[in-house]
Amino acid sequence: MLAALIPGCAYQSYTARPLDIPAISTEFRARDPLGADFQAYLRSQGYEEAQLPPGKWGLAELVYSALYFHSDLDVARAMWRASQAAEVSAGQRANPGVSGDLEHHSDTANGISPWTFGLAIDIPIETGGKRQARIDRAASLSEAARIEIAQTAWKVRSRMQASWIDYHAALEQTRLLEEELALRSEIASMLEARLHAGMASSLESTSARLLMQKTQQQLDAEKGRLIELRSRLAGNAGLSVEKFNQLSLAASESDAAYAQSHAFPVAPDTNAEMQESALLNRLDIRAALARYAAAEARLRLEIARQYPDIVLSPGYSYDQGDKIWSIGFSTLLSLLNKNEGNIAEAEAQRELEAAKFRALQAGIIGELESHKAAYFQALETLSRVKRLLDAQIERMQLTQSRFDQGIADRLELTTAKLESILLRQNLINSDIRVKTTAHALEETMQHPLGTPPSMPSDPGRGARTE
Repeated sequence: MLAALIPGCAYQSYTARPLDIPAISTEFRARDPLGADFQAYLRSQGYEEAQLPPGKWGLAELVYSALYFHSDLDVARAMWRASQAAEVSAGQRANPGVSGDLEHHSDTANGISPWTFGLAIDIPIETGGKRQARIDRAASLSEAARIEIAQTAWKVRSRMQASWIDYHAALEQTRLLEEELALRSEIASMLEARLHAGMASSLESTSARLLMQKTQQQLDAEKGRLIELRSRLAGNAGLSVEKFNQLSLAASESDAAYAQSHAFPVAPDTNAEMQESALLNRLDIRAALARYAAAEARLRLEIARQYPDIVLSPGYSYDQGDKIWSIGFSTLLSLLNKNEGNIAEAEAQRELEAAKFRALQAGIIGELESHKAAYFQALETLSRVKRLLDAQIERMQLTQSRFDQGIADRLELTTAKLESILLRQNLINSDIRVKTTAHALEETMQHPLGTPPSMPSDPGRGARTE
């Protein structure tokens, strides 16, 4: 019987897979956003053949690059596969056992056979629905891990969007600082000439020169920050700096286009819809529900473990010519404990998951109100700064007219231009504040409100082969 059973069992052999550190590094550097695999991925996301490869890489293309190449998604998918394997383990039934014995007797009187042999099979029977509880718990944890893939994809997208905003803000600030430095250099030169002519004080000349030096320092710092931000863009896109530098980046979205694509309604009923959308769409809400279901299943399992399993043991023996069959059973007696400790632990874990869920919901509502207020305040500030800039432009045009008529001198005209540059810098800061608060509001809702594109329906599919 054993000879018939053993060959039918398929055993797996161990295969070593040591990590090849140089190969991993080579694979990262070889990730190519211009390669055929990624272009096929873009086609699967709705890009037309005429659009490939992209001539200009905007936020949408970089988001898709991040979703395709970023290693955080590899980790999330691996965790899901591990959870799926745990589902298989949870559904496994206990193997039956077999036992046998062979005896030789010294008494062989009357021609009785001296041999006694027996064979028994142990059949374990789980009681109380333990197996189903294990399956339900593993399935809930697997669902939480599957949701975590989408949660990770959202985080990858969010980091890409934030770094895009920061990079283009730094680009614009660098350009304005260069203009400011040129104007301050002109002012310093004019005041230096006036100082030599006795028409300006040394204090005025020194102050202008110090402001010029301060602007130069700010410009140098911003240029260094640009390099850092571009490297951050590459990392968030899942690419090496060398591959990323081969891409031609598109200009940032204009203020008008951004305002149109991120126009949030202010009606109370719509605000209630935004809150409901946040509570329903948030991926961490869904994952928390799955973890709570897993805690429920664990409690069911621990309660079922109060009832001991049973082992049935049918057997047959041949005892010196006498044929004997038997059936036995065994179980544990719940005398010293009835699994009270594990049940209490599972109940506490369920209460913990419930408390976490309630805290998560309350936090989301608070964040939504806070970010919404910050966004509308940023819009008001931006509108005010635009009015100030418009007024300054009118003053500068008046100064230009006075200069053309010979009424104002070049120093007055240059100073007016400098004031306009400083207000434009303030406008850039206000504009970035609008974009960052809009991004924070979008992050709280976990729902794309405009550009970049919506998330793929299944971030776990269509990704590169690991």
